Amino acid sequence: MLKIFGKVLNADLEGTVDPNCVQTCFEASDCILAYFDASGRCQLFNFNETETLEVEETTKADGLFVAFKTTLPNETCPVFESILPVVNNGEDPITWKKSEKTFSFQKCRGDWKMFNRPGLTVCMQVFLLEIAGGISRLEAMQYCESINTTLTGVATIEESKWLQGGVNWEKDRFKKLYPGAQEWDGVWMDGIRNCTGFKEANCRNFDWSDGYTEGQDALTSSSNAALSYTTTDRKKLENCLEIIIINADYTINDVDCDQAGSLNLGAACGYPLV
Repeated sequence: MLKIFGKVLNADLEGTVDPNCVQTCFEASDCILAYFDASGRCQLFNFNETETLEVEETTKADGLFVAFKTTLPNETCPVFESILPVVNNGEDPITWKKSEKTFSFQKCRGDWKMFNRPGLTVCMQVFLLEIAGGISRLEAMQYCESINTTLTGVATIEESKWLQGGVNWEKDRFKKLYPGAQEWDGVWMDGIRNCTGFKEANCRNFDWSDGYTEGQDALTSSSNAALSYTTTDRKKLENCLEIIIINADYTINDVDCDQAGSLNLGAACGYPLV
C-alpha cells in the first residue's frame, strides 16, 4: 500500500468508521484504494465498481489520507515523485496518471476489455443476443447504442482475436460465452467495404463508422480475415463484417450486410475512454 496525504475528489467520509481502513483494503481482493482520516472514518473503492477516480494531494494539516493498493519494488526505495501506482486487479494492469498534484484512474466499465491504441484507449465487449434465430446488423447496432456504445471496428489482430476468443478459450469472450458455437457463427462488428479508387472490386478496404477506429491491419492479413467478397452461390455481395468462430486462424469474415440468420448471433460493441 502506498499512503499519502490526500483526498478523493467528489467523495466524502460520512458514515463508515474503520480504524483499520488500510489493512481492510489490503486484505480485500477487489479493493484498489482506501480514503480515510485520523478519526477512523473510511471509504473503500473497489475495482469492479469503479470506472474513474481522482486523488488530490493535501497536507498533513488537513488530516486526510489516501492509500493506493499497488506493487512497489522490493530492493529499492524510489522517491515519491517517481512512483506511479499500478492497479493489478483486472485482466490488464492499469497505471494511475499523475498531473502536478493530482492522480487519476480510469478503466473500462465492468469486465470490458481495454485496448491501448496510439493516443487512445478503447473498451470492447461481445454480446450474444439471439442464438436461435439470429439478428440483423441494424439490430446489433441498435443494441450497442442502447448501452451507450457503438458497433465496434478493430484496429489490430490482437483485438479481433480477443473478441473471438482465439487467445484463450477459457478467458476471452465469444468462445467463453458460447462454447457450442459452430464454424462460421459470428457476431456483427463495424466496417463496410469501400473499393472506391481501387482497381479490384473485391478489395480489402473497409470504412469504419464507430468514430474511433483507424487502419486496416486486422483486415489486410489473409490469415486473419476471410474476405471472399460474395456469398458461396455468388448471388450476393459480402460487404459487411463479423467476428467469427472457426477452427482456423481466421477471426473476421465478410458477410451479406442484409442477412439475419442463425449464423448472426450478436454484436461486438465498443467505446473510447475519454
